[in-house]
Amino acid sequence: MNILIVEPDLHAQNALRTQLEEWGHHAVCVADGEEAMRLLPQQRCELVLGNGEADRRCPPTLSTRIRTAPGLSETYIVLYFHSAEELSAAASDNMDPDDVLVFPLRGDELRMRLRTAARFLQHRHVAAEHHARLSRLIEKLGSALGTVQSDLRAASEIQLSMLPTESHVHPLVEVDWLVLPSSFLCGDNLNYFVVQNDYLIFYHLDVAGHGIPSALLSVTLNQLLSPQPGSPMMRFDPSLDLKRVIPPVEVVKELNARFLPQGDSYFTIVYGIFNMKTRQVSMCQAGHPTPLRIEADGAITPIGNGGFPVGLWPDILYEETTTVLEPGQKLVLYSDGLLSCLNQQGAHYSLDRLKKLLSNMATCTCQDLLQAVQSDIESWTEGRMLPDDISILILESKAS
Repeated sequence: MNILIVEPDLHAQNALRTQLEEWGHHAVCVADGEEAMRLLPQQRCELVLGNGEADRRCPPTLSTRIRTAPGLSETYIVLYFHSAEELSAAASDNMDPDDVLVFPLRGDELRMRLRTAARFLQHRHVAAEHHARLSRLIEKLGSALGTVQSDLRAASEIQLSMLPTESHVHPLVEVDWLVLPSSFLCGDNLNYFVVQNDYLIFYHLDVAGHGIPSALLSVTLNQLLSPQPGSPMMRFDPSLDLKRVIPPVEVVKELNARFLPQGDSYFTIVYGIFNMKTRQVSMCQAGHPTPLRIEADGAITPIGNGGFPVGLWPDILYEETTTVLEPGQKLVLYSDGLLSCLNQQGAHYSLDRLKKLLSNMATCTCQDLLQAVQSDIESWTEGRMLPDDISILILESKAS
């Protein structure tokens, strides 16, 4: 080790230096604390061996100055005293060495103390290297996390851009929606299209699970469930030279066949068609929460029969539900994430609470109703993170 000896007596300096060099250490001698503080940064001494009583008489003590000096605070300090009385007086002065010795100094004891100090310094050096490597790793991980978060934000923006933008899609119907992701990416999805000017095709789905796998399946379904070649929702009829709208049950049945087996990546869906001539709504509910019809007088009627999720079992028999949506009536589709919201006491947001809110706002616009639901959710959760994605789709039948 590089050792700095702080001793005002030259004879004692020489004796200590000779002994330390015999043991393989490199020793430098100074007479007082002032000279020690000048040499310590230059000599890079790992250990200071000093006359504790001489240092105590020149406050502030060397140990105090070393502990507060930038770059020197981890220097190992051993002080020696000529008597127990000197040691006791030093203790009352709040001196802060790592080790102390009392005269007469025995060579074997000093040598053992230095070995202990060397092991301590070695362990601290290894710990410092580990800490430095850990700091570099944390910095790299932080940079990688920043990149991932940036990518996820970009992916989230792309995913949200795929949602519909028009509410007034036809004079006889108004549609609006709300999506509240629980994280960057969302497993919920919804969309609607006017086809042949007489039909509004709509769906609302929820992919099981969270994160990137759920979001990828959600985006895949978004692309598949659009009026384009290869979509299960439309068929080209050569005899009529037009696209034929496929009944909801047939669409969901084909989705189930296409996405088997999916393991844990199943999804629930309500797929429907609103015939704007007859105002009849035909729907297939596959494991999704039951849609709610809001009457003009505020009465709430569940519309649906449950059904099984898509992508779990083959050859499932799906059923079709029909209802009529008279002018002024609304149809509300929602994901089960809404009922997963917890308040401070751990209680779930209830279906009865949702029904009451919808009933009280039966005559409001779809947009106002959605804003009220969002405000109620935020009030219920008090700003806590959502445990699951929340999405709502509302259709309102308008007078001609």
